[in-house]
Amino acid sequence: MKMSILKTSDARAVHKEVSEIIRRYIITKKARENFSLNLLGDAKDILAMHEKILKYSRIDNAVIDKIRENLNSFELKKAGDFFVNRTVIVPDDEAYERYIWIKKYCDLMVSNNNNEGFDEKQHLIIANSDTPVEEILPEFFIINFAANKETIKKIYDIYSLLWDCNIETNTNVDTEKLKEISDIIAYINKKCEINTEEISRKKALIKNFKYIIEQHKEKINSEILKDVEKRGMKIDVKELLMKNLQSISQIPEVSQIINASVENHIAEIVNDFNISKAKIVSVFEKDYPVQTDENEINKFLDETNREILETEYEYKVKAAKKLIKFEFIECLCENIYSLDEILGIVKFMKDNNAVMPKISNTLLFKGAKNLLISNSVDVSYSLGGDLERRKIAMLTGANSGGKTTLLKTILHIQILAQSGIPVCAEYCEFPVVNEIYFLSKHTGTLSAGAFESTLKAIAKILISGNKKIVLMDELEAITEPGAAAKMISAIFEILTENDNFAVIVTHLSDEILKYVSKDVRVDGIEATGLDENLNLIVDRQPKFNKIGKSTPELIVERLYRLNAADDKRTEKAEGEIYKRIFEKMKKQV
Repeated sequence: MKMSILKTSDARAVHKEVSEIIRRYIITKKARENFSLNLLGDAKDILAMHEKILKYSRIDNAVIDKIRENLNSFELKKAGDFFVNRTVIVPDDEAYERYIWIKKYCDLMVSNNNNEGFDEKQHLIIANSDTPVEEILPEFFIINFAANKETIKKIYDIYSLLWDCNIETNTNVDTEKLKEISDIIAYINKKCEINTEEISRKKALIKNFKYIIEQHKEKINSEILKDVEKRGMKIDVKELLMKNLQSISQIPEVSQIINASVENHIAEIVNDFNISKAKIVSVFEKDYPVQTDENEINKFLDETNREILETEYEYKVKAAKKLIKFEFIECLCENIYSLDEILGIVKFMKDNNAVMPKISNTLLFKGAKNLLISNSVDVSYSLGGDLERRKIAMLTGANSGGKTTLLKTILHIQILAQSGIPVCAEYCEFPVVNEIYFLSKHTGTLSAGAFESTLKAIAKILISGNKKIVLMDELEAITEPGAAAKMISAIFEILTENDNFAVIVTHLSDEILKYVSKDVRVDGIEATGLDENLNLIVDRQPKFNKIGKSTPELIVERLYRLNAADDKRTEKAEGEIYKRIFEKMKKQV
């Protein structure tokens, strides 16, 4: 940002205030934190900013609202650490050294004759020395995409909305590619786990399989008893002993019942969970009471887990090969943050009926509002131009009449305009300047050292040959009135010698006018009385070529009348003081 244009700390403080107002219209955290009005020194850059803002301002308000809705919670997240249940076996020590960095994410080992030393439940990858990393550790390429899939979906939605409005962006964005990326990562969670319908079903089956089998076992045994009772079968113990049978399940009729019930429930499980019958055919021991075979159950679970790992791995490898470099997503995010700024400015413009200012050699605005005052009175003002060529003005008038407010309004407009941003006015022209100076009003008495440093700062303003705007508020506060009038008149004289724009607020107009030329215009803001609530009645629109009386007697009258209206009259003596001062000032007026 060209803060070098803002030459004083007071000017920079106002710049910060104005930037904060625009910042409130920006939605994303990063764009909001990084935003600051960028004063531009080249008219071409300002016009380019105008064109950019106007381009986006033509978008339908409903579309802008949809885009801004997508900006809520928009941020690029940093992927967390991950570790996958995988062992990568490489052929030799050289390959091991090449891939050693992946040990942070999975197990790595050099091949031996039997490939011993790894967990059989892990996914096993046999790699060569030239196996692409995306086939060894695809998660490394997709983890950032997975962590930001909501953000990528928002990017796709935003660019689709812009594309539908025929808005060209700085980046050549392939929305179809963004859609493909969004679809690919839709089934990948933040831990790089795949949750397609098939894999999710298998994971749920693994989690609940032992419980499911146990439930079916209870049902099988209950059905066997009911079937035996239904058939009126009686078990003869003597017959069991004579035939040397160790279990009733060895009785053909009973065995038939057991087999039928087990087969029915295996078929039900196969049908419910879409699994191969061969994988679970032996999970029930066909005896009575029917028991489960833990070895067969664990075998099924291990096989299914390996299937899941392999399916996930294949999905991830395909995804890693299809996904673009994540740096492109980062670039798109930066573009989105810039878009957020522009749409924030557009929102500011529409909410405040702001207009695009015109570059000229005139400082002119009509119906301008002060950004920091709610329900502020619209004012118009100009320096230079066809109607009033003079660019140097002395601003005079009533205390609390709005002189300082006008100075800040001028500064607000110049900061916004020179940043290429619409201004809160009905019409505006502004000059592109190299330097902006603002000296706010000092309170209290300056020490000799402070007075000297202030004079040095003023001297630097005056010796600069660059095109500039100078705004000073009641310089007389830095020294005694007689000397101040002569000092300010000298400042006016020097300012008129160059192509400068300047407004200096002062209460010493009568004294200063004795020393300045006609190149200095006198503007006045006047208070005309007190209203029924004893508030000052002020015409805040400055009058050109007219001294504005400061009318301090109105302030004294207000205090006197407020005190007189106080029923308690707790400060009677104070009221008498106001009365005597007011009567004395009326005689002088």
